[in-house]
Amino acid sequence: MFTKTCLDLWKEECQQQCIVTFCRDLDQAVGNGIPISIITEFCGPPGSGKTQMCLQLCINVQIPVALGGLGAKAIYFDTNFGFHPGRLQEIGSACVRHCEKLVEVHKKDLVEATRDLTIDNLMNGVYYKHIHSCSEMLEGLVTLEKLLKSGEKVKLVVIDSISFLIRNNIENTLERIRVDHVILTKLHILAQQYKCAVVITNDVTTRINGQVSKIVPALGEGHSHKINQRIVFGPSSDDPPGIGIASVEKGLFRTRMAVKFQISNAGIRGIRKK
Repeated sequence: MFTKTCLDLWKEECQQQCIVTFCRDLDQAVGNGIPISIITEFCGPPGSGKTQMCLQLCINVQIPVALGGLGAKAIYFDTNFGFHPGRLQEIGSACVRHCEKLVEVHKKDLVEATRDLTIDNLMNGVYYKHIHSCSEMLEGLVTLEKLLKSGEKVKLVVIDSISFLIRNNIENTLERIRVDHVILTKLHILAQQYKCAVVITNDVTTRINGQVSKIVPALGEGHSHKINQRIVFGPSSDDPPGIGIASVEKGLFRTRMAVKFQISNAGIRGIRKK
């Protein structure tokens, strides 16, 4: 029954693969990037950067292994038409330029590694599916499992957004909890079995307790217990537009902390320290 020790687990954790975000402070706040084998949730109000981060990860997961990426593909389940292929192309173009410059300046012997890193290949490395209902979401996960079983190298699965899907398709609270539990349980199994990162986005809602109201993540406490890591996005009141704050509210590798990031034409980037 007992085949692993804590030392074994620690060694596995040290070798854990991650997807970089291109924001170094955020990568360090969650370990070395968004880790595989677990569910990470991006939570926040509309316009806070959740979808932008998902698009960035869809590009970054495809960076060649020789350059620190995973050289893999991504699956994007879109529930509220937040996905924009033109924006993905823009982020991908910036990533290609970044990798080419990296090779040119630091690792000229890795020119071959970036030969296939083109805009078309990056766009072709993201499978897209719009989801209209919870039953269609469950069917999509069955199809995803078949794809993973076939040997397709998929290392990122995105659902944007899970709260929009559940709250707009199910009125009964208990049924919402049940369906959410079923979806997340299946995602946990796939993430662990096939060593892929699962990223979901969640909205915020107002919780009223007496005369006190508080902005909290949607879908309730039961949902919070089912995710492994939660990063809350919000605007930075002291900075110009395009600068946001990512707060690690729940994580496996670090204590709670907040870092700044920026959304530029090139995608997600860190804030240059003066």
